Amino acid sequence: MSLPSFRAQALWQRRFHYYMKEAIGYWQYAARSNFLGFLLFLVIVSSYYYAKILQRLPTDYPYLWVVLLLLVPFTASSPIRTLTRSADRMFLLRVEHEMGAYFRSAMRYSLSLQAAWQTIALVAVWPLYHHCTGAGSGDFLLMLALLLLFKLANGLASWQESRWVREQARRLSAGLRWAATLGLVAIQFAYGPVWAGLSALALVVLWLGLTRPVHKYWIGWDYLIAREKQQQARLYAFFNWFVDVPQLPTRITRRAWLAGLTTWIPFRQQSSFFYLYMKTLLRTEMFSILLRITAIGVLAVAVSDSLTTGGVIFFITLAVSLMQLSTLERAHRYTFWLEMYPLDPAHKPGSLAFLIWLVQLAQLCLLAIPLLVHAPLKALLVPLAALAFISLACGVFLRRKFKKNALLEA
Repeated sequence: MSLPSFRAQALWQRRFHYYMKEAIGYWQYAARSNFLGFLLFLVIVSSYYYAKILQRLPTDYPYLWVVLLLLVPFTASSPIRTLTRSADRMFLLRVEHEMGAYFRSAMRYSLSLQAAWQTIALVAVWPLYHHCTGAGSGDFLLMLALLLLFKLANGLASWQESRWVREQARRLSAGLRWAATLGLVAIQFAYGPVWAGLSALALVVLWLGLTRPVHKYWIGWDYLIAREKQQQARLYAFFNWFVDVPQLPTRITRRAWLAGLTTWIPFRQQSSFFYLYMKTLLRTEMFSILLRITAIGVLAVAVSDSLTTGGVIFFITLAVSLMQLSTLERAHRYTFWLEMYPLDPAHKPGSLAFLIWLVQLAQLCLLAIPLLVHAPLKALLVPLAALAFISLACGVFLRRKFKKNALLEA
């Protein structure tokens, strides 16, 4: 039995208004921390060195690999922000056949935001493509239109995957979508939009034929709610860089291959906080984020064409990682079990600062490998200066900050 007075569009507007109000509030804290200024500075510096690199780059440079690395993730990744909640599977199940307007609004919002990021990615890679092929502004609009159609197809396929019963079918379809998007973008930038458009039509027909017999729900509530929690957790994790986010959930991942890193820590009270935060770092999403930042930094340093460019990337990678690691302090702010043991809070600031310094030191060593390969002796000044930077930041500034926060908590 349906509810005649139910209005799905009004429900979306109410939830979207609450979501935007909360997000804008957190963005204000991010702006106060000069993050936006740092981002603007990063864009300006990157644009300057990008232009300098293009001036020296040969026209036969294999630009396609850069295009694929940048555009494929923005095109194939199409999560739908539905703003669903855990209680929806109970209270909205009886009116799910009237939820079309709600989910259409969710898809329009999600695809519009993703299309904006996709356009920015194309703008970033277009100077390289223009330098190597001589393409003009008309080609840019045609390429953008085709990429947006690819994005729309991925978004519609992602929505259909959310309705499927079997998780294996969703994963298989997502893998095929990513492979198809990789191939289509490669064809588009190597052979032109006409061949890419024809290939896309053939792949869409093939995908529809393969997925027609797949068993479906009317709405995959459990999957949508789980995905919404994951996406909201990522957003909270980002805002947690700037302000305490009490809603931030903690995801624990057992990584047995890293368990041995904590066996060398001595069993004594002075090492308790170091052990705790080491385990926290290794078992939470922060470790994955640091790996991605380091991998991107190592790759960027490896492809840099000058010592100055590599040094700038070197310091930017360390600074971004330091900003991320500083949020580790708030990982156990609501863990009451720490009050049950006779731990001395005075050991916390030093242990935490030393742990961050060790992680940054390991990251520094990894970044130094591509920087120092075939580099002159003066290149050693970059890692030495970086070592002084992280030592000052961790040993003085972060240590003082953690002590101050500990006094405020007390």
